[in-house]
Amino acid sequence: MAGHSSEKRWRNNMNQDSGVGVSTLISTSCETVLRGLEEAESLYQELLEIYQYAGGTAQLLADQLFYEDWSVRESDPIGNPGVLDTQANAVEVEKAQAAIDAVTALHELYQAANNVAVAQADRASELRRMS
Repeated sequence: MAGHSSEKRWRNNMNQDSGVGVSTLISTSCETVLRGLEEAESLYQELLEIYQYAGGTAQLLADQLFYEDWSVRESDPIGNPGVLDTQANAVEVEKAQAAIDAVTALHELYQAANNVAVAQADRASELRRMS
């Protein structure tokens, strides 16, 4: 919002301001936040379905999400050639857990916006890990 506070008006302003009224700025911001929360809730529901399908643990989710990577990766600890991994590795499990944490934080923000009581938590830090 450019310009001095005294120049702001509810509707479009023809002073030195950008020509956008406060009502338009607030309306646009509200639409953006609501659209984002609705998209995030949809993503949460999809990931929840995948999580449950995979077996309900971060390891099993990582196995599902990173299958194309680990199923062809040779990493036998004693050096036998041709021995492939049988599951996602620790780094992939960490990524899956970070995704679970972030999408859960988004879901809790959606719940809070819909007047559902949620536990106090630093959701922003979970979101930053995935941004």
